[in-house]
Amino acid sequence: MKFRSMMTLGLSLGLVLGSSGNIFAATADYQGHWAQKQISHWMENGWLKGFADGTVKPDQEISRAEFVTLINRICGITDVSKAALFSDLPETSWAYSEFSKAIGAGYIEGFGGTIRPNASITRQEAAIIIFRLMKYEAGTQEVLSRFSDRDQIAGWSTTEVAAVVAAGAMNGYPDRRFAPARALTRAEAIALLDPFTVTTGGLPNVTVNTSAGLGGSDPAAISRYYNVTVSTYGVTLQNLVIHGDLLLGEGIGEGDVTLSNVDVKGKVIVQGGGANSVHLKDSALEQIVVQKKKGTVRLVAEGSTVVKSVSVQTGVKLEESGGTGAGFTDIELPASLAAGSAVTLNGTFGEISIEAKAPVLQLLKGSVSTLNVAANAAGLKVELGEGTSVSRAVLNAATTVTGLGRVLAATVNEGAKGSSFASKPAALDGSQKDSITISAALPAGAATGGGTGGGGSNGGSGGNTTTPAAIPLVSGITVTQRAETLYTNSATVLLNLEGVPAAVQAAADHPGYYFTAAAESAPNPANVYTNHLPDMSLRFSFPVSPEQLKDYMTIILYDHDNKAIGYTVVKLDLNAKYAVLNEPAARFTSGVAITREVRDGLIRDRISVDADFAAQHPEAKYYTYTANSELPFVTDAAREFNINHISSQIQYLDKVTNVVYGISYESYNDYEAPLYTVPDFQEQYMIVFYDDDMKVAGYYQGASVLNDQQAADTVAYKINQLPAAANLTIADKKAVNWAYGRYTGLTDTQKALLEAETVNKITALKAAVDHL
Repeated sequence: MKFRSMMTLGLSLGLVLGSSGNIFAATADYQGHWAQKQISHWMENGWLKGFADGTVKPDQEISRAEFVTLINRICGITDVSKAALFSDLPETSWAYSEFSKAIGAGYIEGFGGTIRPNASITRQEAAIIIFRLMKYEAGTQEVLSRFSDRDQIAGWSTTEVAAVVAAGAMNGYPDRRFAPARALTRAEAIALLDPFTVTTGGLPNVTVNTSAGLGGSDPAAISRYYNVTVSTYGVTLQNLVIHGDLLLGEGIGEGDVTLSNVDVKGKVIVQGGGANSVHLKDSALEQIVVQKKKGTVRLVAEGSTVVKSVSVQTGVKLEESGGTGAGFTDIELPASLAAGSAVTLNGTFGEISIEAKAPVLQLLKGSVSTLNVAANAAGLKVELGEGTSVSRAVLNAATTVTGLGRVLAATVNEGAKGSSFASKPAALDGSQKDSITISAALPAGAATGGGTGGGGSNGGSGGNTTTPAAIPLVSGITVTQRAETLYTNSATVLLNLEGVPAAVQAAADHPGYYFTAAAESAPNPANVYTNHLPDMSLRFSFPVSPEQLKDYMTIILYDHDNKAIGYTVVKLDLNAKYAVLNEPAARFTSGVAITREVRDGLIRDRISVDADFAAQHPEAKYYTYTANSELPFVTDAAREFNINHISSQIQYLDKVTNVVYGISYESYNDYEAPLYTVPDFQEQYMIVFYDDDMKVAGYYQGASVLNDQQAADTVAYKINQLPAAANLTIADKKAVNWAYGRYTGLTDTQKALLEAETVNKITALKAAVDHL
């Protein structure tokens, strides 16, 4: 893999390594050194300074503090707002600000409350830093088999080491060792980073954080940038050439981004966007990497757009819409894609290579030239819509093909024994061609349901839905906009089924809905954009995106077999007001109280607005609130939690009352989230108040844990979520270490409030996990 230029951190390459001193044109101690070429290159460009005595000392080990300083300078990282709270790093240390920058940028962590600034940095530690900075793809660890000492690579670094080796960023030694614990020398540090010293040619790096977008309206006037980062939604990039990488960041949330006549020479990394989100119009893209942490993002290729390759690391919908260009060509589902992830396709595709375990590949419309299934993709499910085709499938793992589409030719190799097809391929070969089974194709009118969009939740619904001859029209279904709530980035509506006849209510399992520009003469229960709501209830409240405020909504009721039993069509006439953030916003320091209790298996936080405060601030008519732990784009919990985070993401506002309730639905899987790995992470709430014109009137910010009892109860809650020591697996390691860190961080007074059973459990868990 070709080295990527550093992108998301806005690199400016002016590296200084070593202590301040005079620059020496040629110091004798690196003449004839194996790294002479790289050192000379750095000296000539002014990136490297020697020591006061004129030496470079290329073979001297480089400390963690020195390496972090080097990284900060090469990346242009200057933000020191994040405190570096480590027991072995006093604020008086010269390295304090450097580690503060590194933690704020999210590329380094400590060791149980320490950071070891003076220790030499090892090769595996450097690999982790490069992995985080470059946002490399997490590839298979099979690449490590080339090293004779692969078993010496620490478990906490194998993923990162494998990724940087696969990317060509690090290599082993001639004797086939990787030497993971070996300390880096100054020369090795320079050689490691030298391939990244690709100048921007004078082109700027830019971050787009407002809906104003980037680029002019004249297609003949092309603007050029190096790296571009988009950190908010509603952005249009137009008439641009991006010579580096384009990052569509987590700050986009479920919002939209449009690329119009954009040429990206590097990678497009997609970490944000929702069901209607990323529109690619008349653009040329080398590679898209999809790595959204939660939910599914939809990418639409329009006009003359050409995307040479797509690496799918999280669920995605790829759609080609009326284009004249090649659209999406080659698709890769790497081993890093989580088992069971769904990839939905609509269009004409070239080669699709699958290494992921047990993914679901849905081809709704169009065709695939070649489907290559690797041996480790066992459990693959391919769902082919009516009229779709796969020209050739090469199977090396057991695969199930369903639907009304056709696989025209198939090679069934050894690992694919027992594969199943809905209909027999016209041409069949391979050592296991006689082992396949043929299942009956779905009846006419059947298709895969269960698709979700921005407003609904999956709820476990979906599956194969058969369209009946006629779906009866049902009365009593209404969609209204709640009068007591004002809306901002979308309009929340109330779906009311209370008027539906009792017999229909009794037969219904759940409702689903989708939007159309014109009223349908007949519903389509297999519409792939159907939002299947959770189990049957009489009322549902959910947001409707701005572009659908005036559309028609088709609501369908499904029974327990997912059969459509009734429908109605509603013409929407919704309104949305948009909140305005007028910076700087006033911060209220009183009038709001936050209390916490652990009850009924949940952490329950209560936010109280004082009546006197409301009387003193009559302009505060509406509010919204959230916790920093609920914002996916504050992923490392080291970034500042500020008013912009809420104001750019809210979906609705409620009227100010004297009591607000918030319940933290934290699950065991939350321990895998990056914010839970930050040693000093503390959950905070922010309450933002708005006036009648939807302008910010002020905000209050405070911690959710306020006293000793709350601190003890919170830690006990976390510990009680963990399994017993006897049932511990390696997958539980992060959770145990995190909870143990929180336990040891309690004061003696707080620890005394814990039950002995809880203390014994975390102690036993820590001992067990250390022996895994």
